[in-house]
Amino acid sequence: MSNIRILVVDDEGPTRTFICDGLSALGITDDAVGVGSAEDALAAAEQQPPDLVISDVRMPGLNGLDLARYLHQIHPDTKVILITGYSTRDIEKAALALAVDALIKKPFGLEALGEAVRRALSHAHASRSSNGLSPALIEPLMRHIDILKRDVGAQWIGLLDADGKIILNSGSTEDMDETLTQLLSQGWTSMISLISDRTGPCFMYIEGQPHDIYLTSVDRKYSLAFIYDRRWQTNRVGAVWLTAKHTVQELARLLSNQPQLGPPQARLVPDYALHIPSVEP
Repeated sequence: MSNIRILVVDDEGPTRTFICDGLSALGITDDAVGVGSAEDALAAAEQQPPDLVISDVRMPGLNGLDLARYLHQIHPDTKVILITGYSTRDIEKAALALAVDALIKKPFGLEALGEAVRRALSHAHASRSSNGLSPALIEPLMRHIDILKRDVGAQWIGLLDADGKIILNSGSTEDMDETLTQLLSQGWTSMISLISDRTGPCFMYIEGQPHDIYLTSVDRKYSLAFIYDRRWQTNRVGAVWLTAKHTVQELARLLSNQPQLGPPQARLVPDYALHIPSVEP
C-alpha cells in the first residue's frame, strides 16, 4: 500500500505521531501525514486529495464532523474515519448521517485502528472499480448516488447488477457484513430484474434486524439498494421512493449510453411496491 495517501488530523501532536507510526508498524503506509487542524487538512486535501482521512472529532475551529462534511462535498472519493473520546448519541447519529467509514472511541489499540483503515481502503478500491462500466460514466454515476444517499439519509447505497454484484457504492458498511451478505445472496436483485423485465420498474422493501433494505429497479439490468440502520433511522418507505424517482431516471439515462445495454427503456420510474416483512438476517 505504498501509494496510499492518508491524512491524520488531530490538534494533539502525540496522538498524530502515534497514529502515523502505528500505520507504518501495521504495514499499511509509511507516508501518512499529520496536521493539527481541520483547516490545515482541507488545505492539504486541495493540494493532493487523500485516499483516507483519520480525524479527531473535538478540535478548535472546525471539528471532525465539519471536516467530514466538507470532504464529502469536495472530495467524495476520500474515505473518513473519526476518532472521539467523548462519544454521545448525537455524535454517533451525525457520523452515521455523514456516512463516515468508522467512528473509533478512545482509547483504542493499533489492531482496531488497522482493521478500520483496511476496511475503509478496501471499500474505496471497490467503489472506484468500474465493473464493466465505461470509465467516463463512473464519476457522474457516483455523483448522483452520493447526492441521493445524502437526500434520503441512507447509511449505504449500492448500484447492483442482476447477478447481485455491487457495481458502485457509497456510504459506511460498518456492522453491515451480515446484511450485505443477505442482500447479495438472497436473489433479490435477480427477482427485481425479472419483474422489471416483465412488467416494468418496481420497488421492494425488506424488513430486517438491525437493518432495513430497500431495492428499486433502475432498468432491466441494474437496481439500487438502500440500507438503513433501524436503531437510528425511522421507517421511510414512501420518502425513499419519492426522492429516488428522479435519480433513478437519471441513472437509467446514463446507463443507457452503455453500448451493451441497448436502447433506453420507456418506463423508468417505479410504479408499484412489494413489501417483504420481517426477513431475518
